[in-house]
Amino acid sequence: MRKDYAGKRDFDKTPEPSSEVDGNVDPATARPGKTFMVHQHHATRLHFDLRLEMFNGNTPVLVSWAVPKNLPQRKGERHLAVHVEDHPFEYGSFSGSIPKGEYGGGEVRIFDSGTYEVLEQEPRKLTIDLHGSRLDGIWHMVQFDGKEKGGSKDNWLVFLRENRRQIEPLPEIAPMMATLTEDAFDREGWLFEPKWDGVRALATCTDQTVLISRNLNDITASYPELAKLHEQVVGVEAVIDGEIVAMHQGRPSFERLQSRINLRNERDIAQAMKSCPVTFVAFDLLYLDGKNLLDVPLLERKASLDELFVPAPFVEVSPVIENEGKLLFAAAKAQELEGIVAKRAASVYRPGRRSKDWLKIKTTHTADLVVGGWTPGEGARSKSFGALLLGAYEEDELRFVGSVGTGFTDSLLQQLMPLLDSLATDENPFDSDPVKDKPRWGKPIRDPRWVDPLLVAIVEFRELTSSGRLRAPSFKGFRNDKDPSDCLFEDLRSEEAEVTG
Repeated sequence: MRKDYAGKRDFDKTPEPSSEVDGNVDPATARPGKTFMVHQHHATRLHFDLRLEMFNGNTPVLVSWAVPKNLPQRKGERHLAVHVEDHPFEYGSFSGSIPKGEYGGGEVRIFDSGTYEVLEQEPRKLTIDLHGSRLDGIWHMVQFDGKEKGGSKDNWLVFLRENRRQIEPLPEIAPMMATLTEDAFDREGWLFEPKWDGVRALATCTDQTVLISRNLNDITASYPELAKLHEQVVGVEAVIDGEIVAMHQGRPSFERLQSRINLRNERDIAQAMKSCPVTFVAFDLLYLDGKNLLDVPLLERKASLDELFVPAPFVEVSPVIENEGKLLFAAAKAQELEGIVAKRAASVYRPGRRSKDWLKIKTTHTADLVVGGWTPGEGARSKSFGALLLGAYEEDELRFVGSVGTGFTDSLLQQLMPLLDSLATDENPFDSDPVKDKPRWGKPIRDPRWVDPLLVAIVEFRELTSSGRLRAPSFKGFRNDKDPSDCLFEDLRSEEAEVTG
């Protein structure tokens, strides 16, 4: 027999409403009220609680069903709904945390609320018409026959009769990009947030999670710990812009993330999940509940994003401050973060475009450069390479900008040689001969070996010389979310302006 509401709860420990509920009414005969709500409940397992206002005598109560998969959104689907104890009417506005160890312990959020009408009310059957912001339609609810296999008088089936939701198509979006600028600033009407040192990803969350990289590749399988991201979303569908990061001592570490970026084998990925777990840091909301938000001002998108996620170890929302960029930049520098991003609060989202409505200000100076060759190693590195030869595109020509020989671990040196050998070519991909280069710093290029220009390396450097050469470069990692043709010399010059300006 089902216990009543108060019999399952210790109100000295749980923040849930402590109002008394006098028994449980029969939904087939109770007088309907006007309101409904659906709670998203992250207990032992995620489920949704449908609550209909009905009357116990003259007292309004919430007749409730636990619906593991939520109300179906498509015709032909039948979802289980388990009739549970009636809840007090005050429970309709409850949102918060039920302590661990208490009945239903976990996070509770209001998924939807609104008004409803009962169209049919018969023994073992209800037809309800819901008018909510996320649930707008008609659903049938039918009680199981208790004599059926697995049947119970508390078990019901719910299925969709009519869905009135207006749904815009889920867009295919290329990420909006920020323009590099020199100095941090304070300014009214601007938002400032940390620049996350990871892999850019758009997360499409429906009844599953799909992660799309900056160059529109599906990278979902590479990060299994993010597979349930959609379950943390309070919404039917959402597209979220963010960054996949690997944290180390409280800071994002691209060096750690590098060990995961190119993994394809399921066993290797499973092992990497344990040694280098990742987090999805969300910083923009582009689509929610059937509505395209690209033309909505950023400040409004941010407000919706703040309400979107139920907390979990693998997801967080990027913190934002208004107007005070210099303060955040100083904090980013003190914590050795990559930098900050400034965004105009009124800006719209421009897919695939680099805009001055978004500005990035770096604490370190890095560039994405194309690997066009390598030089043989000496001494302890005689069985590997000594340096990678790097370039950036200028007017469709790959301009040589120098070589990098530091920043490589022993394991990476071993992993890279087979890859470099597989890309070997007899043709020099650069627009000049690096052997004839006369560097002011470092060793001259000897005996170069060429490769097809398909790898993109991240390099940190001190400055760019007047002749367009890197000074004191250090290798930081590879990235597979950027096309080599997007590594431009003008972007490298922008980095120089920041360094010298």
